Amino acid sequence: MERTSNEEPGTEGVVPFRFSCKRSGNCCRVTGGFAWVEGEELEPLALAAGLELAQFVERHIRQVSDPVSGELRMALRDGEESRCSLLEGANHCSVYDARPSHCRQFPFWASVLNSREGFERAHATCPGLEPLVASAVRDEAFSRLEAVYREVDAFIEKAQPVCIVRGVCCRFEEADHQLYATGLEADFAAAREPEAPAPEAEGRCPYHVAGRCTARSARPLGCRTYFCDTRTTSVLEEANEFFSARIQEIERELDYPHSFVRFPSAMLERGVGTSSGELA
Repeated sequence: MERTSNEEPGTEGVVPFRFSCKRSGNCCRVTGGFAWVEGEELEPLALAAGLELAQFVERHIRQVSDPVSGELRMALRDGEESRCSLLEGANHCSVYDARPSHCRQFPFWASVLNSREGFERAHATCPGLEPLVASAVRDEAFSRLEAVYREVDAFIEKAQPVCIVRGVCCRFEEADHQLYATGLEADFAAAREPEAPAPEAEGRCPYHVAGRCTARSARPLGCRTYFCDTRTTSVLEEANEFFSARIQEIERELDYPHSFVRFPSAMLERGVGTSSGELA
């Protein structure tokens, strides 16, 4: 059942979005961020942590100035590498059931709902935020993106880089590189090619099956301009920069939410490659 706007506050934001927690733990590892704690939350937190109140405060609470109001407030203390001191492993909150209301409310904070910049910061951190794009805007963006891709393919044909179909470029651990794409490109690929088996190895693109790309018409710019042929490396790098700017121009003109993400991860977040079955 689709949620109403009352159940999903993000749909009323400056940048409308839906949220589904992916348990990445990223929100607990933000450099310079604050997780505010109210006085009445201290005892439940201490109990959940198995500590006396004074011990909990000493280990896990700091006093900081609120950057908005200037008021001195309590916040959870950072541990190593700007991690919340209560975070265990990659994504386990050791006091989850007693976590502060500020944590519970993320990402539906005023700073995220009322500010495009705030939303973009949260979106860059949290893989569970899905910007909502009107169907007319999405259709227009997809149409323009396809036109850019046609230009890219025509350019590649003229540049004549040699591809011997080894598939190494899609085995990122062997090629020692990563494939990034804009959110628009990821949305386009997921819409055009929604079915793919689970990736053959961790971090790989789900469309890479038995050494071949199964979504060539939907593949992102980074795939189209990358070749092992060193004779054309320089010109193709310049072409990638040029066409990347063209794609970002589409986003700006249509107010399409911008993000720049690892393509394999983006596909999994969009439900592509979550099946263990074979392609038909």
